[in-house]
Amino acid sequence: MNNIFKILPITLAIVFVASNLIASEASEKEIIEQGQTWSLIKKSNRLSPHNSKVLYFFSTDAYNTYQARRFNDWNEFSITDGRNLVRLNQGDRIKIIQSKHQNRIFEVELLDGFTKNRKYFVIKEDLISDYALMEVASES
Repeated sequence: MNNIFKILPITLAIVFVASNLIASEASEKEIIEQGQTWSLIKKSNRLSPHNSKVLYFFSTDAYNTYQARRFNDWNEFSITDGRNLVRLNQGDRIKIIQSKHQNRIFEVELLDGFTKNRKYFVIKEDLISDYALMEVASES
């Protein structure tokens, strides 16, 4: 019986470390590069303030929202005016311009909709979970 109590913490530690390694490998599979085009695949409606995906006008608003999610402290970090957001429809496309804030935020150009050809910002986790990389046509 004592052997079980000695082995159990080691087993739990191994499972915890392995699950963290698998999660970090999954997030690293998506390589985000300048010039890529991504399409919004999640359900989103520009006219619905509660059921829409957004882009941010300012990189600091996107970064503050990222920090609020990370630390679960919405009073300290996330002060974003709803008028500084662009709501998207499903199928809208964005083009990656450059990364900001240690690759946590990306500057993008909106390719569809009323406000197309303007530059906005998106959080990396939102990009990976809500968008799909569009196939790049090979030029031959």
